[in-house]
Amino acid sequence: MATIARYVAERSANQVPIAFRGVLEICKAKNIATVTLVVPQKGGFDRTIVAEFLGANAVKALVKGQPVLIAQGVQMRLESAQTFRGNSSDGLLIGAHISNNDMNKLDDSLGAQAIVYLPWNDTEGKEWQATWGAQIIGATTTPAPVSSLPGPVEEALRRLTQAINLSTGLNHPSDKKHAERTIAQLRQEGHSFDPVEIRRWAQRNGWSSSAAADLEAVGRKLFR
Repeated sequence: MATIARYVAERSANQVPIAFRGVLEICKAKNIATVTLVVPQKGGFDRTIVAEFLGANAVKALVKGQPVLIAQGVQMRLESAQTFRGNSSDGLLIGAHISNNDMNKLDDSLGAQAIVYLPWNDTEGKEWQATWGAQIIGATTTPAPVSSLPGPVEEALRRLTQAINLSTGLNHPSDKKHAERTIAQLRQEGHSFDPVEIRRWAQRNGWSSSAAADLEAVGRKLFR
């Protein structure tokens, strides 16, 4: 299972202040000193609701590439979804109003201690929450769908995960063939599952986002 703590602040009129209060609590609880705020793009960031909450002085410094102090011992820097590259000391990552595809970059960051998502819409928020079992910051409206797979399917996916080279995913033909055989065998045995669920499982169990998407594609191809 995923070991990086994940949190989601649902879309609401108070989403941003609720999320940042949660961020400070998480940093304090987990002794995190570095926060990276990832936004769709730096251009025009100063006109967003996140920037309005942070204040003009902080935003000006962030856009210039300067870190700002958001609490005692906690600094925050700004990145765009296009320029973000995970590293070994990411601390806490905030994905603010970026797409699920862009959130994949944060999710693939092995150096993160915690990840917080501020979705722009409920659909993306529920999908991400369902994938990771993310804890909700603040009040919730409706529960996210629960991710689950039959035991035999999970066991087959665990064996597949141990057999292939996770660093390259399904890019190697032999690993892709192994995945196809695994899915085909599950189908032959009469197991039924949503290909989306095997992608979610893979993401939670060490597969990169792109490799997990490739596994979902294999499932869709064999179950159509």
